[in-house]
Amino acid sequence: MRRRSLALQLLLALLLLPPSLPQALLGAPCPEPCSCRPDGALRCPGPRAGLSRLEISQSDSLEKIEANAFDNLLNLSEILIQNTKNLVYIEPGAFTNLPRLKYLSICNTGIRKLPDVTKIFSSEFNFILEICDNLHITTVPANAFQGMNNESITLKLYGNGFEEIQSHAFNGTTLISLELKENAHLKKMHNDAFRGARGPSILDISSTKLQALPSYGLESIQTLIATSSYSLKKLPSREKFTNLLDATLTYPSHCCAFRNLPTKENSEFKIVNWWTAPCPFTPCL
Repeated sequence: MRRRSLALQLLLALLLLPPSLPQALLGAPCPEPCSCRPDGALRCPGPRAGLSRLEISQSDSLEKIEANAFDNLLNLSEILIQNTKNLVYIEPGAFTNLPRLKYLSICNTGIRKLPDVTKIFSSEFNFILEICDNLHITTVPANAFQGMNNESITLKLYGNGFEEIQSHAFNGTTLISLELKENAHLKKMHNDAFRGARGPSILDISSTKLQALPSYGLESIQTLIATSSYSLKKLPSREKFTNLLDATLTYPSHCCAFRNLPTKENSEFKIVNWWTAPCPFTPCL
C-alpha cells in the first residue's frame, strides 16, 4: 500500500476537515470522520467532499509530493502550490486523472525538475498552467506538456531558472499563449521546440537571454513581446511570421525584419511607437 508523505497528508486533512474539528486532531494521521483508503487518497464527508479548489502554501514542512497524491479528486478545478521552498520533489504521477482541472499553479518552490503534468488529462478549455519563480528548474524537456489537456492551453512559465528549452518541448499542445518572460538565464530555445504543437498565438520572451528564436513554428504568432531582450540581436526573416499583427521589441533594428511585412486583408500590423520613428534611418544588415 502506497502512502503519501505525512506532510502532504496533514495539509490535505486540514483543507478537507469540517471547520468544527478541534486543533487536537491535527496530529492524527487519519482524523475522524475522514478515511484513508488503500490508494493513498484522503476522503472526508460533508460539504467539502466535492473539493474544487486546493491550496498548499506557506509550508516549511512539505518536502515531497508523492505519486497519486491527488488521485481521483475528480472535481478539482484549481490546485495552487506556492511558497513552499522546502518542497524539492514532485513524483511523476502526482497529478493524475484530473478531468475538471482548469488551473495549476506551482510557484516559489525548491523543485529541481519540471513537474510531470502529462497524466492530468484535463478536458477544460483554456487550461492554465503557471510555473513561476522556481529557480532550480533549468530545463524544459521534450513532450513536457503532452497529455495535460486535450483543448487549448495557456502556459505561464516565468521567473524560473530555465537555461534551455529542448526539441519538441511543446509537442502535443494547442497553445494560446506562452509566457517565458523573466527567465533570466534562458539562452537556448531549440529550433524544433514548437515541433508537434499548434500555436502559440502570443509569445512573450521579455527579459531573457535568448539569442535566437526557433525558425519553426512562428507562423501562428499574432503577438510577439520581446522587451529587455538584449541578447536577441536578430530575428528570423519576416516570412516566418505569416500571422503577426503586433510586436513589442527591444531594438530599433528589429523592425527591419518586419519592414514591408505583408498583412492579411482587413488587418493591420502594429509595432510599438516608441521606437518606430528612427526605424527608417536604421540600417538593415
